[in-house]
Amino acid sequence: HLQNCFCKPIFVCFPALAFYVASNCCMVAAMQDRPGAPTAPSKMTKPHLVMMVIDDLGWTDVGFHGSDFPTPNIDQLAKDGVKLDRYYVQQVCSPTRSALMTARYPFRTGLQHTTTLVPGSSATIPTDTATIAEVLKTVGYSTHAIGKWHLGYQGWNDTPIGRGFDSYSGYLQGAEDYYTHSMNLNIRKHTLSGMDLWRNRTAAWDAYGQHSTEFFMGEAKRLLDSHNPATPMFLYFAHQEIHAPLEDPLESHSRMACTGENVTSPIGAGATAGRHTLCTMASNVDAAIGTFVDLLKGKGMWESTLLWLTTDNGGMTYGIEADGAPPIAVSTSSNWPLRGGKGTLFEGGVRGVSFVSGGLLPDAARGKTRTELIQHVDIPATMAKLAGAEWSRGTPDGLDVWETIVTGAPSKRTEVPINVDTCVGITGGPPCSRNTKYNALISSNWKLIEANWYPVLCPNTTWCTGAGLYDGWWTNDPYTHITYNATTQGAMRVRGLDKGGLWLFDLKADPNEAWNVAAFNPDVVEAMRTRLMVLADVKNGYRNPQINLPHLRAFPGLHNGTWAPFRKLGEKLPPLPADYIDAATASLSTSHWD
Repeated sequence: HLQNCFCKPIFVCFPALAFYVASNCCMVAAMQDRPGAPTAPSKMTKPHLVMMVIDDLGWTDVGFHGSDFPTPNIDQLAKDGVKLDRYYVQQVCSPTRSALMTARYPFRTGLQHTTTLVPGSSATIPTDTATIAEVLKTVGYSTHAIGKWHLGYQGWNDTPIGRGFDSYSGYLQGAEDYYTHSMNLNIRKHTLSGMDLWRNRTAAWDAYGQHSTEFFMGEAKRLLDSHNPATPMFLYFAHQEIHAPLEDPLESHSRMACTGENVTSPIGAGATAGRHTLCTMASNVDAAIGTFVDLLKGKGMWESTLLWLTTDNGGMTYGIEADGAPPIAVSTSSNWPLRGGKGTLFEGGVRGVSFVSGGLLPDAARGKTRTELIQHVDIPATMAKLAGAEWSRGTPDGLDVWETIVTGAPSKRTEVPINVDTCVGITGGPPCSRNTKYNALISSNWKLIEANWYPVLCPNTTWCTGAGLYDGWWTNDPYTHITYNATTQGAMRVRGLDKGGLWLFDLKADPNEAWNVAAFNPDVVEAMRTRLMVLADVKNGYRNPQINLPHLRAFPGLHNGTWAPFRKLGEKLPPLPADYIDAATASLSTSHWD
């Protein structure tokens, strides 16, 4: 459809390159050639960009991967777009979101916490690293964030409105109640409870009792109603669903959609009830996404929009219940046929659901599935290139993979550092553990896990094997657990990795990690462990995780009952007392906040 668009005498527009062209001629031609497309804004020269995150979305929590959960809107967007079959994220939330926001590996910013950020943490995105919002602002974008942040909030300058976003509506922690918007944390036998829902710097007390998704959609409509389509927009839309706690939405359509689904689990009544509730949550966020796309179409923006949807990690399985976690953490996702889930370095924890859709996508690319390596850091890097922007602070680790997406060209990415962490403290940051690693690397078809993290909550090595919160496979229909075989699938024991070891998988031959071949490929293991050592070298940009404890100034009682920023601009936080660090670390070792 761009065959008649010649923007410069030496340049012929065609789908693989069409959207690198900063020309009104090309953009309008691309849109007007689509039957029934709304008239493009006359001054539109850059695409609208939507980065959408569904929280804790498991591999088999979507219909197009065979789920029992009805997700027709997500399925249609994936069908009309490009599915990414070898796309990788971190095993938990905050690290992935830091990568999405900065295009840098979490171990370059000190945000690779195994536990994610605790409420009141002093950890934040470093100021020497630009965010995608800050980058896009330099080329004229209107920037907005809706939903979950979970990237630190020492001061207001660490929240979205201080890191490049023109507006923000959402919550700062990793989880909360869907209706009361409160988050509880136990410290020293005391329960800290605070509300956490904001419009910019104002607490959204008026939303008490309103489901989070309904609140977010109201904010999205208000934003789009007031937006001038001639101005390119970047929207970071991070849904709360389908993260625990498992709470049914009030919306009757979602409950009705799951009435006929077979979600009975032989594990027991708890898992069965959880599967039904998770089904309604998946249906609810799916309906919201469909409504959001309709809003963009109604505004005449869809044809010039690129929507990139991603999960932040694999789905949280019922395995966390066996670890003794509180109800706020327990979920019932399936990542079948992938091994493990959220909180593990296995494929079920880090191989993420993702696709690219929207009117901006060339017709020739639609309906395709790409099997090239792509990682979370590549999303902001690719979006910046599409917008004609350059990263201003912090060398990005992300690669521009647009050519791979639209034409299927080989990916520039040849390795995926899934995680690099040689600190692995009890709360994810210092004080660091001794002789503990939580590393994983993909190089071509090989995947190495080098880990011996053993959570305090985990009661035995049947569930925890060093590679995360639990092990095994959780099927989809019926929902049940398949235990791993310690002889052929367990860790290869090596010196220095007590309670863990090494796993090596050939993902081309064994994508579901059913056979540990580390003992048969010593040269591959040695080479990949050497590469991990290089990545973990401070001379190469490695940073230990930042301190991750609730700061005494962050307690909600000091902020009108809210989890709110607790450092004034230009102020340096006082160090935490040693006795508090010890007590808080001990308390948090048996707590859960994400």
